[in-house]
Amino acid sequence: MLSVVQHSFRRAVNTSSTIRRSTQIVKTGGILNSSITSTMDSQKFSSTSKDGITPPKNFHHFLNEKSLKRQPSLIRELTKLFASAEPGTIFMAGGLPNPDLFPYTSFSLQIDEKTSINLSSQELRLALQYQPTMGHPELHEELTKLVQRCFPPPHWDNTGLIVTVGSQNALHGMLEIILEVGDPVVIPNPCYSSTLSIMDPYSPTYLAVPEDSDGMQPDALRSALQNWYGNNSPSQSDGNEKVKPGFKRPKILYVNPTGANPSGIVIPTERKKEIYRIAQEYNLLILEDDPYYFLHFLQEDPTTFLSMDVDGRVIRFDSFSKVLSSGIRVGFATGPKNLIRSLEMYLQASILHAASLSQVVVNGTLRNWGNDGFRQHMETVKAFYRKRRDLMLEAAEKHLTGLAEWSTPNAGMFLWLKIRGVDDTFDMVMERGIQRKIMALPGREFMADKSKPCPYIRVSYSVIPEDQIEQGISRLAELIRDEQKLTQK
Repeated sequence: MLSVVQHSFRRAVNTSSTIRRSTQIVKTGGILNSSITSTMDSQKFSSTSKDGITPPKNFHHFLNEKSLKRQPSLIRELTKLFASAEPGTIFMAGGLPNPDLFPYTSFSLQIDEKTSINLSSQELRLALQYQPTMGHPELHEELTKLVQRCFPPPHWDNTGLIVTVGSQNALHGMLEIILEVGDPVVIPNPCYSSTLSIMDPYSPTYLAVPEDSDGMQPDALRSALQNWYGNNSPSQSDGNEKVKPGFKRPKILYVNPTGANPSGIVIPTERKKEIYRIAQEYNLLILEDDPYYFLHFLQEDPTTFLSMDVDGRVIRFDSFSKVLSSGIRVGFATGPKNLIRSLEMYLQASILHAASLSQVVVNGTLRNWGNDGFRQHMETVKAFYRKRRDLMLEAAEKHLTGLAEWSTPNAGMFLWLKIRGVDDTFDMVMERGIQRKIMALPGREFMADKSKPCPYIRVSYSVIPEDQIEQGISRLAELIRDEQKLTQK
């Protein structure tokens, strides 16, 4: 039985990775400390940097106190070491369930008429067993290729990648290892509501930067940072010092660049370059949360912050939720190797790894499709949502002209409406809207300061049947007219 388990782990890790063992285990005060360095992706992310590119910067000091204290999970690290151990090694370190007792014997998933994923009994054993925290190695390899094709960073040798439970898990983990209570954080306004939900318990000071039709406004971004620093230059303090009495130095710039939720904006390349230059000037990490990247309606794929990251200051979050399945819960993070390593240690102590079977399904899908098949599927997805967007825009033009303002979303699933003559939409949407059998989201949910009135609402065209889009917008128009009458009384 042991040989089967060891064989499974050798397949799982040795197919696409190597482990460099520089182990120092010291027993101090009854606590076992370990520094086992993993280089799972060191060969795949080989250096291809062009001459003249400056070495990447080190942002390890941006980690919070808890993260700096965190040590690798010895169990998780020894499991990786076992995978590359000498033949004949007897593994008694990990609590792996015996796969003979797994009650599943086969697995088959049909992708289309010609393609399916079929796992033999032995393959299913592996798919249902613990995996390395960095991810199922074959999927890790596929995702590395995807990054290389779509948005390769300049410093391959400084880049790490980790598979996570959707992109939200990666974003949450990265914020958890960086933020301290009371930190200032730069965000767009409006901002993805779940990101605010992660950060709100830290009682941060939001430097909320307004958007225009091209996204976060660089002038407003610079102004917010200048106001924060006052007469203090960012270069006058390190990452942990206060730059003026009572205030901390901002470390994070969060951005949702493609199909921003809720606005649907795609930040153009030149605007991204301006934002990146400001991040360099003020020494900010850029958290590039981009789950809608493959769901844009442009002629060419957008440029990413990761692909222009000469400093190693961008951590990028991708997801298959929008293009394969939301319930499959597989995403990945790409960024500076030392920060990805810190994220790995956080996940070792929390989720251990993304669901093994989900990773196997995504890996099988990508390998069956190949790059051409993946691209073809992305085009199908984009065409589907583009059609629904256009139907909603037609309905909005017909029924909401004079009642609301909007910009055409260039990606994503949402239309962001500013309602005229209504200072705050919360009660309109959450009470009177539900009574009229129409559901949307009040804009206040996406604002840094939820105590202020907000005239926006977000409507989605993703799952509503096409024949209900006009009816839904028509009902919304009636609701707005009645709300305007109430506010005039």
